[in-house]
Amino acid sequence: MRQLFTWRFLAVVAALAGLALLINAVVVDDDQLAAVLEPETVDRRIDLIAGVFKAETSDDFEMGSDGRTTGFVDFTLENRKIMRVAPGTPGEVDCRLTSIGRCVVFVDLLGEAVIWFSVLRRAERDTVELGPIVDLEDGYALFENGWQIKYPPVIDRRCEGEDIVSFSDFLRRFGPGSTTVVDVASQEVLRVRCAGEDRVVVTTTTEPPIELPIIGDEPIEGDPIDENDGVVEVPTTLQETSDNVTGNIDDN
Repeated sequence: MRQLFTWRFLAVVAALAGLALLINAVVVDDDQLAAVLEPETVDRRIDLIAGVFKAETSDDFEMGSDGRTTGFVDFTLENRKIMRVAPGTPGEVDCRLTSIGRCVVFVDLLGEAVIWFSVLRRAERDTVELGPIVDLEDGYALFENGWQIKYPPVIDRRCEGEDIVSFSDFLRRFGPGSTTVVDVASQEVLRVRCAGEDRVVVTTTTEPPIELPIIGDEPIEGDPIDENDGVVEVPTTLQETSDNVTGNIDDN
């Protein structure tokens, strides 16, 4: 009987199998490398946007290289509530936490627990400036970084000398490179501005709102950091007002 499989045939089959395994290994490694270089964008529905009067941190607080907190940070919001961020919470800080009334916090909540936060610098007229909107969906403006922020029925569009018939027309023609202005009081997108368009010039002489009363040169102190997570009322003997409330965690 003639031999069906010669040694030469078996060697060729083995070589092809080895080549297939090598190609598979290279493809897997490339995919893993791509995942490292281009991490998956996480959708963040912003449940709370609030001005920060001040932030108090524990001695061991820092933002780790993994983007998570070490230690505690307590944000005293402008409605005189304290919002605690526990250790291990993912977040971003792009504002000096030691500053008074200069920062705004964007928060993704689960109930009253902070599961993600971002601290940004406050812009003029109690606003924050973000990158371009990429789409609108179910009442939320979607951003390239995965953020989702509510928007009003009409978004003001500012492009000098341009006739823009709709927001979709704005996105198509001027979206890339545009600036999105978020209003802290309403916690919504306020306007979009074309690339190169100047900021709105403030002509009013009205003083900016005072976030919390100050006695002498020192702000009124809130409660010290404790082990209770979430948002708690700050005891005070001053008359409570609602004019300076920019974010209420109980409404979410």
